[in-house]
Amino acid sequence: MIVSLNGYVLNDPTNPNSLYLDEPIDGLGLPPVRTSSGNYSGRDGGYVGSQFYGMRLITLTGFFFSSSPAALETSRRALAAAIATSSVTLNITTNGGNQYLINCNIDSLDMPILRAINKAPFKITLIATDPIIYDNSSSGSMSVTVTPARGGGITWPITWPITWAAGSQPTTVNNTGNATIYPTITLTDKMTNPTITNQTTGQFFTLTGLTTTAGDVLKIDMKNRTVLLNGGSVLPFMTSTSSWWPLLPGNNSINLTTNDGTDTTVATVSWRSGYRGI
Repeated sequence: MIVSLNGYVLNDPTNPNSLYLDEPIDGLGLPPVRTSSGNYSGRDGGYVGSQFYGMRLITLTGFFFSSSPAALETSRRALAAAIATSSVTLNITTNGGNQYLINCNIDSLDMPILRAINKAPFKITLIATDPIIYDNSSSGSMSVTVTPARGGGITWPITWPITWAAGSQPTTVNNTGNATIYPTITLTDKMTNPTITNQTTGQFFTLTGLTTTAGDVLKIDMKNRTVLLNGGSVLPFMTSTSSWWPLLPGNNSINLTTNDGTDTTVATVSWRSGYRGI
């Protein structure tokens, strides 16, 4: 397994860093589950409430190896500099060739100094506030274009020969991972009261009273729960019955509607597939 922290490579024999991981590597299985539970009063048993994933704690341990004390100290400083920022991007390439991405924050870096002059241990602890392990392969980051739904049929008054217009169908979005993912949806150009629906979950997101013109860009971030029109928040237009909906694992049917037949908007649904564990 090859690991990189903000681009600083560990456990790669072809890399001059000469940092190697020890086992075990903790924190890459199922994330901690937050559970609300209790015992029934006056009878047997108990109950379990809603369960959600908590933050993921990842621990990497290993050794520096070097040909000289000076080179060893250089490696120690380089590792500390690589993860000194609050945000750490953890990239993993497994022995099976799969590539993953985890967004982390640094919790601690311990590098005790030993008597040995050519090697030193290290222990890195990372906190992933987002517990999803994302697919970092070339097919992991995906996007699909969704056009507004239009009904089929004929236009009155009838002209001959009669032309029957085809109706549009929902767009299929395939989340190839095994974790529920919250997408980012970008709508452009003219739209009136847009509604974008995940028919698979039965949830929708509507902005009532919102009208845009050609060149406008509306960005809905389902994960971070923001709605920006040309960079400014338009969250007050969100209806009280709307939901910040996710993409379930597998196929999801996505539908876009607006209130004006002359609207020209299209939506781009973007996401990165993810997993509950490696």
